[in-house]
Formats: sequence, structure tokens, C-alpha cells
Amino acid sequence: MKKLALALALLFPLVAVGISVRIAFNEWIIDYIYSKRDFPKDRYGLPDEYRKELAKLGLRAVLSDEAFEEFKKAKLPNGRYAFRPKEVKHMHDVKEFLKKFFPAVYIATFLWILGLLITRSPDYLILSGFFGILTLTLLGIFVFANYNKAFELFHIITFDPYSWRFKYTDTLIRIYPMKFWYEATKVVALMSFLISFLTLLLGLLGKGFRYRLRR
Repeated sequence: MKKLALALALLFPLVAVGISVRIAFNEWIIDYIYSKRDFPKDRYGLPDEYRKELAKLGLRAVLSDEAFEEFKKAKLPNGRYAFRPKEVKHMHDVKEFLKKFFPAVYIATFLWILGLLITRSPDYLILSGFFGILTLTLLGIFVFANYNKAFELFHIITFDPYSWRFKYTDTLIRIYPMKFWYEATKVVALMSFLISFLTLLLGLLGKGFRYRLRR
């Protein structure tokens, strides 16, 4: 039983990151990133408010079939379709990936909670939080040491190697520049680390409380 609980505790980094990603997949993050002073303007003059609306539509599109249909028909101010077929295809690939990723996160979360119910021990929280912090620290060093390379590697592993490379004139690049993904990754990393830290802290407090009761 202890080995099972240990194995379930090792799921915690996926739980912490997955929950953080799901929280970030909401329109508030687009408003937040676009509000940053150093967020780049569109090099072809597309207004930020229009970019934000398209960015929010893209976010909804990878979460909803109805929004995806709207995404395919979106147009620029000049009346031309906003997204080329290749861009639509990539967003479809993202949508299919999320259909697998989020359920995996929910299952991992359920199993992790099951491990907590089995052990009913603060040590389980301590182990989970510590492993989460350790994993996120190592992953953070790798990702932020060379973000562009990490971004490329993730896309090569996850998608067709040629399906996600676009021209600077493509709308996806204009509404989601690299700065957007860098800031979004920072938000997810911070939330994941905070979840791990609070879990570790809760475990330490629980262990201290049990120790006082036994004295």
C-alpha cells in the first residue's frame, strides 16, 4: 500500500502543471499578457484590441467545436480570412492534443487524491510538494535557459514537425508572438510552483500538528 501511495505521489508534478495550464486556458491570461508594457505591437499595424479578440477566439476554438467553426470563418479588418488552412489545421491539432491532455490531468488528480485518502498522512503531502518543487525547478532551468529551443522541442515532440512553422505574416504569429508564449509559460510555472509549495507547507504544518498532539 505504501508503494502504491509513493507511486501516486509521483504524479503530483503532472497534477500541479496540468491544473495550472487549465486555469491559464481562460481569457484573463490574454488580457494580462496584452496589457504588459513590453508586449510587441503588430508589425503590420493590426490594432491590439482586434488581436486580442482573435486571440480569445483562438483560445475558445481549441476548447469548443462551435468556437472552432467560428475561428475558421474569422476575418481581418480588410475582409480577408484571418487564418490560412495550415493555421486552422494546427489549431485543430492543438484541440486534439488538449482532448487527451486535460482528461489525463483529471485522472492523475483523481489518483493523487486517492493516494491522499489511502495514506491520510502529511508525509504524502510533503513528498508530493517536494517532488513537485524539485521537478519544476529542474524543468524550469531547462525551459528558461533557452526558451526558444524548449518551445521548438515541445512542438516537434507533440505535433507534426512541419505543421506549426508559420510565416511572420500569418495571423497566428501576429496574435500569439513568442513573447505571448514566454509570458504564459511564466504564469503556468509560477502557479505550478505555488501549488507545490502550498502542498509541501500544508504537509509540514500537518506533521507539526500531529507531533504536538502526541506530546
